[in-house]
Amino acid sequence: MTEYGKTPYLTAAQFQEMGYRMVIYPISAMRVLIKAIYELFTEIRSRGTQKQFLERMFTRDQLYELIGYREMLDLEK
Repeated sequence: MTEYGKTPYLTAAQFQEMGYRMVIYPISAMRVLIKAIYELFTEIRSRGTQKQFLERMFTRDQLYELIGYREMLDLEK
């Protein structure tokens, strides 16, 4: 599934009803990421700080939880 193509936007349930077991979205995350990066650096260029974006960011603890950082440290021991 890709944005801005010819395929209509269908839900995962609709694809399942058509017999698909998996739908991939190969570029969706990248498009969202690029837009977020662009908006962040536009803000920094305009205001000189990233402060307005803090609520949109993972905290350090949230990031560590997501990537299993503490578990990796335990494995190193």
